[in-house]
Amino acid sequence: MKKHTLFQGALIAALTTSAIVVPTAQAAEKFTDVDYTQEYGAAVKDLAVQGIIKGYADGTFKPFADVTRGQAAKIVANVLHLDTKNVEDPKFTDVKPSDDYYGAIAALANKGALLGLADGSFGVNQAITREQLAQMLTAAYQLESTDVDDLPFTDIVKYSEAYYAIAPLFENQITKGITPTKFGLKETVKRSQLVVFIQRMEAMQAKRVTQTFTAKDLDSNFIEAYATDNQSIDGEHESFRMYQTNNEVKIEALREGSGYFMLMGYNIDNEENFEMIEMMKYKVTVSKVDGKLQMNCQQSDEVTPGIAMLLEEDLGFDPKNIQLTTAEGHAVSEKVYSYQPVNFEGWEEEMIPKGGSYELKLLQAGDYIATLSDGKGQSVRVGIHAESSGYDIYTTSAVEINSAFISMSDIGFTVKDIKVEQYTGARYDHQIIDAELSPGGVTIKGVAKEDSLFSIRLTGTKGEKLYVHGMIYEVSGVTTMYYEFATEEQMKNTPFY
Repeated sequence: MKKHTLFQGALIAALTTSAIVVPTAQAAEKFTDVDYTQEYGAAVKDLAVQGIIKGYADGTFKPFADVTRGQAAKIVANVLHLDTKNVEDPKFTDVKPSDDYYGAIAALANKGALLGLADGSFGVNQAITREQLAQMLTAAYQLESTDVDDLPFTDIVKYSEAYYAIAPLFENQITKGITPTKFGLKETVKRSQLVVFIQRMEAMQAKRVTQTFTAKDLDSNFIEAYATDNQSIDGEHESFRMYQTNNEVKIEALREGSGYFMLMGYNIDNEENFEMIEMMKYKVTVSKVDGKLQMNCQQSDEVTPGIAMLLEEDLGFDPKNIQLTTAEGHAVSEKVYSYQPVNFEGWEEEMIPKGGSYELKLLQAGDYIATLSDGKGQSVRVGIHAESSGYDIYTTSAVEINSAFISMSDIGFTVKDIKVEQYTGARYDHQIIDAELSPGGVTIKGVAKEDSLFSIRLTGTKGEKLYVHGMIYEVSGVTTMYYEFATEEQMKNTPFY
């Protein structure tokens, strides 16, 4: 209830200081031009009883008068308790620091919650449109849609800027459109519509469950966060969402579930030098008590496992079996890792790799060798290095490849000559690879024992040229080879620095 009261008080302050409302009060349900049988009438009565809105001296409310962009900015800035004094000039051509609306407009612009017009002005005295107000509210209140896929409004193009501004308002039942199928993007906002928006925003704010972390809390100038393992209990949605600015991170409960987030505070000086000040990990648990969401953000020292993806697309066979050892050859306990098919639920079909796809989840840092097989005679070794940041484990891997065969069909012409161009600095004076020409193609064999780069020039019978650029590198004692092609034209047009 405390949050509700603060929000209500801010609205009173905002509306009584805005040009939208004259200071002369009128009895709550005595406005002569309000139809109290309509939804806006009920909102007028409710907000007037609370002292949030007032009418005009002649006994009217003027429900169908337009609201200007300046008035709307001032109301929203005051409701959000934004600092309207210490602001950066948004440099709108029609807004000066001495103007009444300057602080509110600048505060919202600094927050990224409003945009100016194409000519560089803000349009202070222009009537605000429903689309513009939706964009302002969605950005200012940091709203995002979680469940809406299709809006019922035919005048909103899916995935347009308007769509992303209006979908969260529609989902939270803040807007219903001027008709069931039309939102009225370019229609101006009337006082009657504004009171409905205010009443619905007030109800939404009272239900939101959030926790805010500021850069100041971490004794830093900037703050960032990222979430991991954030899932609702149905496994199909996020349980919480994060909203970020330079100075704060807000965590909002969406539905029952749990997850983690990393919180980082840092400074950047005038010479753009980066300094990490603090890094913390939190576990988020969202539960429901008596039908209402509750959220607990608790600092945690748990380490997020590292995951290595192992795909049939990359290996050429279904790697359904695994034997995991340390780099020294010692068997690894299943308490340290898990190996299972990847769950691609929710992925776009075209993004799902073909064939068997597995994830190796490692709970402990170290150097490992995974021997993968399909149970039909095909196998390969993969070197995996798992490194811990203290909160997360990160993995790098290398599939064992000591040689590669490039067919003439892949090359695109018949090769008559091979020139190995070894140019890698410290290793210019010793051999990195062997390249052998045969009637069917070119075989490349790795020779170097260290991480190395190589380049091979292939010349055809008609003078054609193709370059093979590659590298040899090792992970946990397993060596792999990677290469790609470059045409003569690409070589000529590639800048060297």
